[in-house]
Amino acid sequence: MAGLYIHVPFCRQACRYCDFYFTVSLKYRDEFVSALLKEISFRKNAIIKEKISTIYLGGGTPTALSKDQLQRIMGSVIHNYNIDVNAEITIEANPDDLTGDYLDFLRGEGFNRLSIGIQSFQEKDLKLMRRSHNAKQAKACLGLAQSKGFENISIDLIYGLPGLSLSEWDENVKITIEQAVPHISAYHLTYEPGTIFYHWRANRRLTELPEQKSIDQYYLLRNLTGSADYEHYEISNFARKGFLSRHNSAYWTGKNYLGLGPSAHSFNGKERSWNVRSLKKYIEKINSGKKHTESEVLTLKDSYHDYLITALRTAVGVDTDYIRNRFGEKILTHLISSIMPFTGSKDLLLDQGMLRMTPEGWLRSDQVIEALML
Repeated sequence: MAGLYIHVPFCRQACRYCDFYFTVSLKYRDEFVSALLKEISFRKNAIIKEKISTIYLGGGTPTALSKDQLQRIMGSVIHNYNIDVNAEITIEANPDDLTGDYLDFLRGEGFNRLSIGIQSFQEKDLKLMRRSHNAKQAKACLGLAQSKGFENISIDLIYGLPGLSLSEWDENVKITIEQAVPHISAYHLTYEPGTIFYHWRANRRLTELPEQKSIDQYYLLRNLTGSADYEHYEISNFARKGFLSRHNSAYWTGKNYLGLGPSAHSFNGKERSWNVRSLKKYIEKINSGKKHTESEVLTLKDSYHDYLITALRTAVGVDTDYIRNRFGEKILTHLISSIMPFTGSKDLLLDQGMLRMTPEGWLRSDQVIEALML
């Protein structure tokens, strides 16, 4: 089965850490929706042979769209694609958008999973990041969403923030657990070029949290979630039984997916493609019938690297039999010889043909994976 991702690029304001493609020009929402409906229709042949098992509206902030705009999008998706009756249908949302009325509307449109961008329950952190909600809204939206029938809820949290103490991070995680949120996506802050935080750090307006404090926060997160029966199933993701993200798991296991909207990526097993990263150009190209995507056919080396990068992010890990059968004995030999320094340092564990990152290894995942590449 395939996954469908729709990128909604609108945000009401720019967060200081974010490097995803977005725009704060909300006046173009109608033009975007009209172009998106055209893309939904003419790209249905890309995965028409497969049922859609997951749908994910991300961004940006999809809940920045009006009810009518979201209705038109979902109506077109249902009309053009073969959707599995048990499909996981996720929408990303900001806490301040989730009123009781809007939650009722989302349920009515078939959304059965919420991914809420909370990031922190600390007022000072939310102001530093320039989030559009406050700490009170962050807590209130969870109970409200649950009262409206949403059981499958994920929240985003960020650790390693400047000035974030271990006790404050402890409070963030404990609030999440106490609120019975079944899925947590917890990311370490990264300073991406072009973001305000990156600029502030370069100009010493902001001081990066010392590495050891970030490491302490990572282990605290693992200990608290582990004690509360969450599975650390991917480097940044924790879930209670039955609540793993099916959509994101499809990315990590190499399943096909179609991406629609500006900057969205697609994968069909042999080829990667991506849409133009500009709302203006996306609308112009769609409306004029011009090509709005670029693509590349994956070499064996590319496919091996993709598998390595995604599989080692997960608790399942790399299957050495799959490496041998898919990529050949020569590449498997390279892999086995490359892992020796990391099995000794306990960053990697090879057990019954499965190669996995240890929790310690995940802290150094970029360096480890790079060393295993061809």
